[in-house]
Amino acid sequence: MNEVLKNIYERRSVRAYADKSVPEETIREIIKAGFHAPNGANTQGLRFAVITDKAKLKAYAEKGRIMSLTAFQKMNEQRPSDMTANMVKQLSNPNNDIFYGAPAIVFIFTTPNCLTPVEDASLAAENVMLAAKSLGLGSCWIGFAKGLAHDPEFVKEMNVPADHQLVASIILGYPKKEDMRSSVRDEPQVLGWLR
Repeated sequence: MNEVLKNIYERRSVRAYADKSVPEETIREIIKAGFHAPNGANTQGLRFAVITDKAKLKAYAEKGRIMSLTAFQKMNEQRPSDMTANMVKQLSNPNNDIFYGAPAIVFIFTTPNCLTPVEDASLAAENVMLAAKSLGLGSCWIGFAKGLAHDPEFVKEMNVPADHQLVASIILGYPKKEDMRSSVRDEPQVLGWLR
């Protein structure tokens, strides 16, 4: 099988990591792959921030958990559902490390000159995850980290300009589990095909 397709089909979200740091040069290579993703009108308006410090990872995982808990509590009060109630329950656990013990996280920001900021950062995030897989690393997009963009300490420590938007937060590390088979997917549903 083609190596690119094999990498795509075998990539999965990893939520258990070995206690082993990822070399800085590897993270820089992964970021470079992210930056080479397609972007609207070639504005190249992506910026990156990284945390590898264990104490900072733990502190920001906890802040992200609490911020997400608050958001889901409000959502559950306004529009109760099984999904929001489950999120509140999950996030209420103080032992819930939203970064899953990963030794690194890459934050992907967009600048105001991006014509398609969400698309640009999402494409970059996929490149980051595929590059990580190709280098023997696991990854996972952490949606619960989104609120960190509103934390003054985070913004200051990461040197994030006020006009930048946090779109994606990707944890990286060496998978703890030996069995890293791809997740099972159904066949794609093609709605139409004009021939």
